[in-house]
Amino acid sequence: MTFLEAQEYISSFFNFELSPDPYPDRCVFKLDRVRCLLDLLGNPQDRLKIIHVAGSKGKGSTCALTASVLRAAGYKVGLYTSPHLNHYRERIRVLESSLARGGNEDDIFPDMISERELCAMLEEVKPRIARLRQESTPGELSFFELFTALAFYYFRYKQVDWVVLETGMGGRLDATNAAPSKICAITPISLEHTQYLGDTIAQIAGEKAAIIKGPCSKVVLAPQEPAAQEVFRERCARFSIRPIEIGRDIRCEILREGPSGQMVRVAGTKQPYRDLELSLAGRHQAVNAAVVLGIVEALAEMGCVVSQEAVYTGLREAFWPGRLETVSKDPLIILDCAHNRSSARNLAESIVRIFPYKNVTLVLGVSEDKDRAGICGELNRVAGRVIATKADHPRAHEFSREELNVLFAGKPSTCLSGVEEALASVADSPDIILITGSVFLVSEARRYLNKKVICQFQGIRGSGNQELGDPGIRISGR
Repeated sequence: MTFLEAQEYISSFFNFELSPDPYPDRCVFKLDRVRCLLDLLGNPQDRLKIIHVAGSKGKGSTCALTASVLRAAGYKVGLYTSPHLNHYRERIRVLESSLARGGNEDDIFPDMISERELCAMLEEVKPRIARLRQESTPGELSFFELFTALAFYYFRYKQVDWVVLETGMGGRLDATNAAPSKICAITPISLEHTQYLGDTIAQIAGEKAAIIKGPCSKVVLAPQEPAAQEVFRERCARFSIRPIEIGRDIRCEILREGPSGQMVRVAGTKQPYRDLELSLAGRHQAVNAAVVLGIVEALAEMGCVVSQEAVYTGLREAFWPGRLETVSKDPLIILDCAHNRSSARNLAESIVRIFPYKNVTLVLGVSEDKDRAGICGELNRVAGRVIATKADHPRAHEFSREELNVLFAGKPSTCLSGVEEALASVADSPDIILITGSVFLVSEARRYLNKKVICQFQGIRGSGNQELGDPGIRISGR
């Protein structure tokens, strides 16, 4: 199988993320399909040690930080995240101390599954899928279910020590929940995907809490709204689990912060961590780092010790693009994948703290099914000028002049049809150029900037030792 053939085969599966309809009839979430496929593959997930992470915001960052710490501790780590920025191969990665191979030149992560490996995996899996399709009992397999099964199969083949697994949406019926887990971590909950997960925080928390499946699991909880906290504590009590809670058992203090990261102090139940350098900017990332320390403590309770040195190294070296990522110093360009009201609020607060005296030109693109009013309301606090655009995605929203006048009343604004046109229009801006609103917009902008702009600037990649006040540049993976 060639890589082109592999891409064509993958494209034959229904992909919820690329559907023009945010609530397609054919998108019925259940675990039967992925369980049937995993059974045909020999249930590789049952032979993996899994750290399962759910939540509305920060779960991808938490997974990336956790995997980086485990890699620094000498473990071979499988990392499964979604969505991707440049290519779906980014979703499946194996982190280890030394890379045995190099990736393509445009790969964000050198440790993501290679084209050759993906083709080999599909060659092995394809006959099982054909059998599944012939039986047609569980229904049509989706792209996400296929990739989740591929990840388990690949991680088993690579004989990883640990798997860090990010849920796609929700938890209870998410394909990742077909696997047992040793540790469950839940990042902050907010209203999201209400058509599928419920209209209240408590209902959404109930969907997320379902990744906690038995008394053998350790559980780490980020700070939550009271309604969500109650749901999670009740779920833990059902299995006689005492969760590790950030704010109660583990406390975090931010010492200083800058465009390229922050310095934090974390007080855990086992030991203190002073002057931890975190490579990700924004106070919300400090909460994610505290969750990682909770996971480290849960691992210690299981006899898996991660040294302090590994924690310091892993948090300092972690790379997770598209999250308050500074990709250029002149002009100052920042990318952030904020796509709901809560994440937009975190972004706006971070911009105010880190760049208190800077004007901001906002390049904004959101998906049709997102809370546009909520997102724009939060970003309006920092936007001096607004360039509304539309990512090349079937669910991208097209702003009108009238809508912008309402959402950003009194602010200069314009609508431009494409991402390239929008970025070209601000190329000479003296302001901060903040590109945000959706993963798809950031993905497209990042690709464009890599090819057209970033190569012109010095210091393309930042160093883990740089000063926190220096807006370092990191475009490719570590």
